Amino acid sequence: MASISKLSIRGVRAFSPDDEEQVIGFCFPLTIIVGANGCGKTTIIESLKYAVTGSLPPGNKSGQAFVHDPRSVGQSVVKGNIKLRFTNRAGHSMVVVRSMEVTQKKTTMSFKA
Repeated sequence: MASISKLSIRGVRAFSPDDEEQVIGFCFPLTIIVGANGCGKTTIIESLKYAVTGSLPPGNKSGQAFVHDPRSVGQSVVKGNIKLRFTNRAGHSMVVVRSMEVTQKKTTMSFKA
């Protein structure tokens, strides 16, 4: 049976691009994610979905709202990174890495995955 080991997030929504990546360890058979409103629970689930399927959350302006806002950190470019470590059915440890970038121009933002 396949299982998820770790998920690391950097530069996605409230997870700052400047700090160390935040690592969430998953325990067998169950991991419970709890916290106050706005602390990032939904971002963790959406990051997990993005790592596995490559599909961005709905209503995110083509991914721009999924990456940390460059204006909030005073930069023109913010890079987001999601890493998922899992064990496949054969027992081999594997890593999926998804990177994205938002560039702030004078009046527009562009997203690149």
